[in-house]
Amino acid sequence: MKLIISFLQALAAKILFFIYRLAGLRLGSYLGGVLGRLAGKITPEVARAANNLSQAMPHLCKAQQKQVLTDCFEQIGRVFGEMAHLPKLAREAESRLIIEGEEHVRQALPNGGSAVFISGHFSNWEMIMMGVLRVAGETGALYREPKNVFLRKWLLKQRGAFMPIKIPAGPEGSRELLNTLKSGKPVAMLIDQNLSQGDPISFMGRQTRAPSAAIKLARRFDIPVIPTLVRRRNDGPDKAHFVQYFFPAFRVAQTADMSADIEAAMRQSYDLFEQWIEERPSEWLWPYNRWK
Repeated sequence: MKLIISFLQALAAKILFFIYRLAGLRLGSYLGGVLGRLAGKITPEVARAANNLSQAMPHLCKAQQKQVLTDCFEQIGRVFGEMAHLPKLAREAESRLIIEGEEHVRQALPNGGSAVFISGHFSNWEMIMMGVLRVAGETGALYREPKNVFLRKWLLKQRGAFMPIKIPAGPEGSRELLNTLKSGKPVAMLIDQNLSQGDPISFMGRQTRAPSAAIKLARRFDIPVIPTLVRRRNDGPDKAHFVQYFFPAFRVAQTADMSADIEAAMRQSYDLFEQWIEERPSEWLWPYNRWK
């Protein structure tokens, strides 16, 4: 029965993606945003998103929280609308994605080499690898397999243009991560999601667990951690234009207390995430079950 439901869900998604593709990137993004706003009124995830937001940012009044959630679901809808155009976005990345802070990457990697790029689910997070590829060359991208088996092949094909080294999360992916770093190439990971086996951390005032593999690898190989963030531009010809920021790199301490070293680097990373959320709360993925 679950397989049938997954098939029907994938069929509905592919029909939507087909419509988005026919509509073109600009209109497809807009239509995705419209559908996202509608979903933000009727889907079960609305309650979770509202609860997450109210607890994480209680200083916002009810009207502000409502606006954040409305904009958030529109943002998510645009991500899906643009997903049908990932190859086009990759081809047009030079004009659609402005890079700021490239000098930080150059300072951290003057001669190239391994590094760990970290980010989270902000704006259209699919764009992250397009910017990393431009400033750091071939980079391994850790990704989670879609739960729906009927969408996996399609999504991997969409990402092929800007993810030359695709590394699935899990035991097999762990070996690929190690091999990629050993070969002198960087890797990139989104580390703002919940991980039941992750390390405990306070995030937006609440206790949760976070994936720490990126920080542990950076410490093990003594390589820089480079935070990066994609924002949707407000001054672009349309909403499918972005700016990607690269921030100053940092290194994980190498003291006798490995746990303390990792905890301090995780805190530094999550302090950045909290700052980014405070700046533009509607661009973060509030419906995600972040605080399980």
